[in-house]
Amino acid sequence: MENTNDKSKKQLEHLLLICNDGVEGYKKAADQSKGIEFTTLFTDYVIQRTGYANELKEQIRLLGGDSDNQTGGTVGMLHRLWTDIKYKLSSDEEHVALEACIEGEKAAIAAYDEVLTDGADLTTELTALIQDQRDGIERALIKAEQLMRVYS
Repeated sequence: MENTNDKSKKQLEHLLLICNDGVEGYKKAADQSKGIEFTTLFTDYVIQRTGYANELKEQIRLLGGDSDNQTGGTVGMLHRLWTDIKYKLSSDEEHVALEACIEGEKAAIAAYDEVLTDGADLTTELTALIQDQRDGIERALIKAEQLMRVYS
């Protein structure tokens, strides 16, 4: 049977992969964006997700895990590959980037919700940290959806 620390480490490692995928995706979006508003937005999200990843790494270390080798996951890599293809086929890079952002944020929120729902073994401190990060991702989603409406 899996002990509480092991389960918590696995949950945090999963969220770390998601944050790292977000960092990579937003870096790519910022690099490919032509408008300063979009470049700034995506860069802000790189900074946000890097901060989230660092918080998760610290918690993983406190639980006795090794977070230094955690990079993005396969699903995130495939999502970025699909987005690259769409960039090449589209003349509206910002629209494609916003679509990818919205899809990624929805998936991240779902993963955070799953951990929060299944995380009965998480400490109060960890639950609060995960909830705060989830809320930040939701704010990013709302902003991306607002921009999509403005620029569509």
